[in-house]
Order: sequence, then structure tokens, then C-alpha cells
Amino acid sequence: MKTKLILSICSVIFSTIIFAQDRKIAKAESYYSLSRFYDASIIYNELMFKDKVDPAVYPDLFRHAAECNLKTKQLNLAKDALDYLAVTDQFNFDDAYGYIKFMLYLDRIEDAKEMFKKEIVTASTDPRKIELSNYFETDFFEKLKSDTSRTVISLVEFNSELGDFSPAFHPKGVAFTSARDKSMQTPWLIENTAFLSQYLFDSNTKKVTRIKGIKGKKHDGVAYYDSVNKLYYYTRNLKRNKKLNLTSVGIFIYDELTKKEEAFPYNDPMLYVAHPALSKDGKTIWFSSNREGTLGGLDIWYSNKSENGDWSKPINAGDKVNTAGNEMFPYERNGKLYFASNGHPGLGGLDIFKAELHEKEVINVNNPGYPLNTNADDFSLIVDSTDTLGYFSSNRGDYIDRIYNVNFRNTVIDLQATLVSNDPNHTPVAGATVIVKDENGVVIDTLYTDSEGKFSFQGSPERQYTFDFSHPDMESFSEVFSTLGAVGSETVKKEFMMSGKQVSFFATISDGDNFEKVPDAVVEVKDLNTNKIISTSRSDKEGKIFVNLPRNGNYEVVASKIGYNPSRVLFNTSDGNSQISKELVIKKTQGPGALVRLDNILYEYNKFNLTQESRNELDTLVAFLKENKDVTVEVSSHTDCRGTAEYNQKLSQQRGQSCANYIVSRGIKRDKLLVKNYGETKPLNHCVDGVECSEELHQVNRRTEFVLIFPKEEKPKEAPTNDPEKQQKMK
Repeated sequence: MKTKLILSICSVIFSTIIFAQDRKIAKAESYYSLSRFYDASIIYNELMFKDKVDPAVYPDLFRHAAECNLKTKQLNLAKDALDYLAVTDQFNFDDAYGYIKFMLYLDRIEDAKEMFKKEIVTASTDPRKIELSNYFETDFFEKLKSDTSRTVISLVEFNSELGDFSPAFHPKGVAFTSARDKSMQTPWLIENTAFLSQYLFDSNTKKVTRIKGIKGKKHDGVAYYDSVNKLYYYTRNLKRNKKLNLTSVGIFIYDELTKKEEAFPYNDPMLYVAHPALSKDGKTIWFSSNREGTLGGLDIWYSNKSENGDWSKPINAGDKVNTAGNEMFPYERNGKLYFASNGHPGLGGLDIFKAELHEKEVINVNNPGYPLNTNADDFSLIVDSTDTLGYFSSNRGDYIDRIYNVNFRNTVIDLQATLVSNDPNHTPVAGATVIVKDENGVVIDTLYTDSEGKFSFQGSPERQYTFDFSHPDMESFSEVFSTLGAVGSETVKKEFMMSGKQVSFFATISDGDNFEKVPDAVVEVKDLNTNKIISTSRSDKEGKIFVNLPRNGNYEVVASKIGYNPSRVLFNTSDGNSQISKELVIKKTQGPGALVRLDNILYEYNKFNLTQESRNELDTLVAFLKENKDVTVEVSSHTDCRGTAEYNQKLSQQRGQSCANYIVSRGIKRDKLLVKNYGETKPLNHCVDGVECSEELHQVNRRTEFVLIFPKEEKPKEAPTNDPEKQQKMK
């Protein structure tokens, strides 16, 4: 009985403990759903450290605990929550990805690297794994920290210890957002801090005052001041949706002259619309939002102002800027868009990025690196009209937001270039035009080479420029000059090579038997693109010829001479060389009845038409006949053994006639040609009827051959004689 009583009491106590624990969990989750992160974190931490809740049973509780502690700057407690979760089978790639990013935020790179090596990451096919690989399998961090001379930063004098951020230029000094006035209202339950308001630092009086006119019951901050029209564009909490437990923010415009406030027309109580910034001409407003069409958490959007003052439907800035992460705090100036992101590869939390713009289209995105960016959150950069001075916010060090001055020392890639000809002496090309284009094909500069072929250009890092070179006597060309990977100012020396519009062609004609040079040989050059003879010349006493040929052409050169078989060579002038040299070897004709078999006078199966390559070969024979006008040629055509003998006889006749017709069309008289047809009767190999042969062997027998027939030499008549014996023999 006593034992039963004890068990009963223990059961009641255990049930009471479980019930109390469930109530705690429910209360913490309720606070979390209301975004009361500070209140939720107190209960979550008690559940983790005092009540020892099992992370394998309540994995979301630990995920929420980590988020709440992170938002309330209890960073060590946030790490503890993730460490508890990491040893369970509930830990997934999303958790690992968040853990790695959090470790980078804490500047604990080795801890991040250890998590990257775990199977939960290495075995994953998640596309975000590529981003993580960039961190740990390349020199990513070293590159971003390699040149600290480009940026000089310092704390401004008007920071408080309660958080100051989002500076904005103002005629009197700097406007900014701050939580410095604790006495104003009850604390903000999300982070247990004072509500944000807009303040102005007067650079003359050195005093900080709250900006009048912008005064809400909750947050007012992240503003832009239009000093021309005296308008404030700023972010404010929208009315809370109690049914959905949702508090969102929108953009408002306050007119200092009329004292009236106007809501941005694309605010939505269900959406986040914040961080407004106006373009210099006042015709575009940039902002952050999670509206439909967003690629990740928050994206950069913009809206254009019409002539009647209406704002256009918001346009997403595109996937070169926006990622699956958050992109916030946009600021446009001088053709550049500055913004903060934790989706692009960076050093830790939010990093500041610079995008080159062309008519609102982003060309490329660049991370300026350390010391502008650190492992912590770096954001809300603004720069002046010179692109050299500005302000930004960061919570580096103790994770409290502060405002910094920034002085940019422009990084310049100084190109010192020389343009030369591709001739053997690399002669400088003076007076050439160099048109410089950006990545979008927009012309940004026009340069000219001096008397020494030199020109210079100053580029920016992380760009790709295209140089278009032109000169009246040279072939125009384009080449890319890239500054990708440049980490600091440097001078680059580079030589560009330009080709002449013509290529010098040199040929030497040699005797194939004794290798002596052959003078007075006829050399014809044919343009294979037009099939026209463009040059005819004779070799000099040293057997040489020279001719200038247009670049980027395909050519055939045929050398011939009386008493020699012709020789042919093919080449093109597209390789960029300024000159081409060839040797043509011609051999003495063997005499009457000599058999000439030209290469490539071959035919497809059952066809007799000539290919272009065959025509080129026949041109060699034409050149020979033009030089040896008293020679007659027997054109003999052959087939393979397939088909009937009668059919093959007809086919060989057609093939021979095709050759003869072409030769006549090139200026040779028909009476110089004797066409004979042998069908399948004279194979060059064993492929006869009844023998199995490959297509290659049959191809050998489908051919046309040429037999040279020289005129018969007449015996000279003997002179009259008085010798009776010789006279009798002559009779």
C-alpha cells in the first residue's frame, strides 16, 4: 500500500512537471509568433538550460531559441541552442547552413569550416553548397582582406551606446536613425529596446536633435532626405493586424513645407516595404520589400516617378542584385547602386556591395572587402557626389550599431598599352582608334595611339572592358581587357597586336629531281571563295615569286612550266601572320604517254558530278596545259566493280565527260582532250566481281586519270650529197 502511494505521488509530480513544461513551451512559442523575441528568449533559455528539454523531441524550439537570442544580441546563447540541435538526427542542411553563416558572423571561421566538413553538408545537393564551397575551398577571405589601403574608416562623434544607424545626407549635417531616447515610450517588446526615431546631427553646432514632423507611436527610421523639395522619405510601422499577429512596415513621405505626411502607394499591411532612397534626379525610389516576385527574404525594388508625380508599379532589381537571402538599404549615386546583403558571398553577416548600373540594369556586383566589410553587419552606405566620402553603419566589435565615416581611395587599374603590327619587327601602329566599351556594350571612351603606338586607360576593379581597334591600313579587331580579381591599384603593361589588311605571300619553285630553283615558272593564285584567278606571275631567276593577298581568304597556288608536271598548294590567310612562305616542287614530265593521276579526282558511289575539291585539282592540270600548248591529254575514267558492266561503262563515260567539260570551261580547247572510258575493267586493287571489299577500297577504283600525249618529233632531213653511194641509199 505504501509503495503504491509513493508511485502515485511520483506520477502526479511527473505529470505536473510535464504540464508545466508544456505551458512554458506554448507561452514561448506564442511570444515567438508575435515577434516578441526578448520575452520568448527568456522562456526558451529556461527550457534549454534549466528544464533540459530534449532537442531531438523539440527541434523547432531550439531553432526558435537560436533566432530569438540572435535578434536580442544574446549571441553565445544562440550558439548554445544550435550546438544542442547539432548533435541530434533532427539537424538538417538548413540548420547547418545557418550555423555556418552564424559562425562567420561571430568571426569563428574554424568552427564554420568544421561544420562544412560534416556529412550533412558534404552529402547535400542543395545549391547553397556552392556558396559555402567558395568560402572554404578558395582564397575568398584572403582576397577580400588583401588590400586595406583602399578604404579609411572612423567612428563619427555623435554615436550613442544604444544603437545608431542608417545615415542620410542633410544640408545641416547628417540625419540618422537611433534608439537613444529611452524615456520616450515603453520599451519595444521585440528586442526590449527603445523605439527608433529620426535624429539630426548639426555639423555646425555639433548638437543632436530629434527631427520634428516625423513622430509616430512606434518605429520611425531608415530615412532619405530630399533637400531640393524638402521631403523626408522614411520607414514606419503600419497598424498591427491583430488577427494575424502581424506587424509590418511601410514607406511614408513627409513634406516639411506643408507639414503633411503621405503614404507610399505600394505599402501593404501584409508586406515589408522599407529602406527608401531616392535617385539623384528624384525620378526613382529604391526600397526593400518581400512583395510578390521577391527571390528571397527581402529584395531590392524600385519605382519610377511619372510626369504627373505618380509612382509606377515596383520593379524588381533583378537576380544580379537579389538572392535567396536578404538585400536591404539601397542607395543610388553616380551610376552605382550600393546595398547590403547576406545572400551574396561576404565576410559574415550583412556586407555592403556596389553594383554598376546602366539605365537601372545591373551590370555587375562587387564586394569592396575589408575594412568596409567585416564579419559583423555592415550596411546603409551613402556616398557623396565624388564617390570618395560617405557614411555607413556597422555593429562590428560589440554588435551594437554605430555610424562610421568612410573615405574611399579610388582603386585604379592603370593600363599602359602598345599597339604593334604582327610583322616580324612588330612595328608600332600609330594613329589607330581604340573604342572602349563596358560590359553592356556602351561606349565609355575613345582613345588614339601615338607615334609609338602607345595609349593608356584607367579602369576600375572587377570589370571587363572591350577594346575595338581600327586603322585604315589594318584589320579591325576586338579584345577584352579584364580587371577581375584585382585587389588594389596597379599598373598593367600590355601589348596588343594588329594584323595588316594584306598578307605577303612568298613562294619558291624547286625542281623535284635535283632541288635546283626553277626560274620562269608560271604561278597562278586562285581565290577559292570566288573561284577566280586573282594573280598570275612568273618566278624570278632564283625561282621566287611574291604577291600580296587579302586577309581571311582561302587560296590555291599552282606552279607550272613547259617540261614539268604542275604542283599545287592550298593555304589560308586567317591565322594572323603577316607573311606566309611556301615551297612548290615540280617534277619533269616523264615523256609521251606519261600517266598523271591527280589527287582527289574521286567520286561518290554511283555519281559523276565533280566536287569543289576535284575542280581545284583539275585547275592544276589546266595550268599545265596552258603552259604546254602542244600537249594533248587522254582523260580516262574508271568505276568500281559494283553494278553491271554496261552501266559502269556509261558511268565512267559521264565521269570523264564531267572532267573534260570543266577543263574546257577553264580555257582549254576541246581538241586537246581525248575522253576514254574503261568502266570497271582496270581496277587498281583486288576489288573485282565476287570479292568483298570495304567502301574505302572501292573508292580507290572510282577515279579519273590523265595521260599526257606529246607531239611526235620529226626526223630532220639530210642535206643533199654528191656521194653516189649515199644517193643510192636515199633512194
